[in-house]
Amino acid sequence: MDESRPIGSPITCRKDASNVGRDGVGRRRGRKAPVETIRCAGLSKSYGGAAAVDGLDLAVGEAQVYGFLGPNGSGKTTTMRMLLGLVRPTSGRAWLNGRALPDPDGLARVGAMIEEPAFHPWMTGRRNLEVLALHGPPLPHTDAVAGALENAGLTSVADRKVKTYSQGMRQRLGLALALMRDPSVVLLDEPMNGMDPAAVREFRATMRSLADRGTTVFLSSHQLTEVEQLCDRVAVVASGRVVAEGRPRDMTAAVVRVVLAPADRTEARTLLAARFPVRDKGPDALLVGAGDGRAVNELLGRAGVWAHQIRVERSDLEDAFLDLTTSDGEVAGDATAPR
Repeated sequence: MDESRPIGSPITCRKDASNVGRDGVGRRRGRKAPVETIRCAGLSKSYGGAAAVDGLDLAVGEAQVYGFLGPNGSGKTTTMRMLLGLVRPTSGRAWLNGRALPDPDGLARVGAMIEEPAFHPWMTGRRNLEVLALHGPPLPHTDAVAGALENAGLTSVADRKVKTYSQGMRQRLGLALALMRDPSVVLLDEPMNGMDPAAVREFRATMRSLADRGTTVFLSSHQLTEVEQLCDRVAVVASGRVVAEGRPRDMTAAVVRVVLAPADRTEARTLLAARFPVRDKGPDALLVGAGDGRAVNELLGRAGVWAHQIRVERSDLEDAFLDLTTSDGEVAGDATAPR
């Protein structure tokens, strides 16, 4: 486990979000409609004629944790870079905090950690933040560095040199940097990389605390179980386009798990695929997109194929993700393409 103080100490933020709900929409008194803190309209980016992001449309409301999911090469990191003004879009438009980009004022209240953060290894964690604080807008208060370190769970190791930090601790230092200016929007690219299970759980608590106090947290991650527990809403991206968007629980569905003898699996798959969506699940099971286990059992029984076990269960976000981003057994996107 990382040698540091737990993430998730109480966070002091500028907003009163006592009426924020877990559906991801801030419901403050007197506010008639949710406020969009991130919006993309037809956002595209091409490299040498190949589209990394292809007409992406997205709207993210305030005071929520929003997951941005997709396989390698689907355009997640490129989208974040365009939102931060690090990459110029080929076409389309984007807005942050209600301001059309590029706009320095729109970025002034945005914190970000894109890919693995880089720091001066011979400086302490605290000194790195103090040096980086000299660039950009002024800090919101005099103890902003100390507060960011505390929120990231690094107070006990803040005066150690970064070269002694583990990968998870460097990720936490990147999180501290993103939170240092009390942002209204935080963009985090794979923030849980290198964190052990205890640190991931503490990270979840910190992100929820931020959202409950009015901050929009926009994060990408391959840890789908964590995303399902943490995020109010998610968008799934494939080949540079949003292919699904909604609450995690609404993106999952009832499926029938069929456990078979290896000798019967191919025949069973052929029979079931004629009527239902079917996907392999491990070496001895099929997942069938039917809410009725009896119909599956009768179809197999009439053909003389007998399953060891048939049960109805609810698919998880990982199943939904694979269904949305897989075509003919191949994951959409190219791991060598721009992310």
